[in-house]
Amino acid sequence: MEPQVAIASGALFGLLGCVAPAALFERALRGRPGATLASGLAAVIVSFLTLTVVLLVVYTATNTGFLEFGCALVAAFLLFWGIEAIRAWRAANGRAPHRGEG
Repeated sequence: MEPQVAIASGALFGLLGCVAPAALFERALRGRPGATLASGLAAVIVSFLTLTVVLLVVYTATNTGFLEFGCALVAAFLLFWGIEAIRAWRAANGRAPHRGEG
């Protein structure tokens, strides 16, 4: 696998692993019902299984580009949640935009 393809696909799959918890996070951040501990645990498990299966498939499919793929996957995942952590901190401290503005 070419390094550019490995990096781009790793970043894409890293963001794919964020979908389930991110949907729940947005629901909780906006104050909508349905954000429970059980749904949070389920979202984390889905995210973990998604990323694990993706890494296993790439590892078995190719030997070249696995390091680049894995690093991009983890970097995109952590960057996304770093940004979301800042949003949560701002919301907790009253610095978030009012509902409906953003």
